[in-house]
Amino acid sequence: MKNNLDVTSLILQLYSVILLLQDYNNKDLMQELQLQDEKYLKTIIKQNEEIISLLRKEDNNAREVERKNWRKH
Repeated sequence: MKNNLDVTSLILQLYSVILLLQDYNNKDLMQELQLQDEKYLKTIIKQNEEIISLLRKEDNNAREVERKNWRKH
């Protein structure tokens, strides 16, 4: 009986170690994914700011052309 308990205990301990290793790998993977998400989000925000800046310049240029055309008439 004691031998069966020892074997069962050993199996459960091994299973526990396997679960801990899987959890560690999952945490590592999740951290890497979070870093990538943050990097991509920052890139997207920067690109959006550049687009908005270009659109504002284009809008200001269009208004300036409109003012010049209006003054000619």
